[in-house]
Amino acid sequence: MRGVVFALLASLAWGLAPILFKLGLRAEVSNLLALIIHNFSAFLLAFALYTFMGQSFQIGLRELVFVSLGGLLSGFLGLFFYFEAIRNGKVSLVAPIASTSPLWSALFAFVILGEGLSLQKVAGIVLIVLGITLLTLSRQ
Repeated sequence: MRGVVFALLASLAWGLAPILFKLGLRAEVSNLLALIIHNFSAFLLAFALYTFMGQSFQIGLRELVFVSLGGLLSGFLGLFFYFEAIRNGKVSLVAPIASTSPLWSALFAFVILGEGLSLQKVAGIVLIVLGITLLTLSRQ
């Protein structure tokens, strides 16, 4: 039950964030400055909470490399593209399309991690693609 509650809270946060991004990017703020502010504010909060909880700063080199690469992909490159999409598109169209990351995660997990693709996963991927198609067509 705890996982479901946190998943719903994450969904709520991720659902509201694009609205705030759109409002913040209206004044022709550069994507790079927006990324600096976004990541710095996230860093400060994470650092404060981590320190407050008294956790040690230990991580293996392999884990550091993978987490850093994931951060570069999601926290920089993904957000850079997302900010550009939010700036130039409608949030109601852009946010759902950008939220198709589970589609890519399932495919990459199959190819890179060797995870299986069940009938349910394939059906979910098909539904995601159909949903994007409907959203795109509704824009015209």
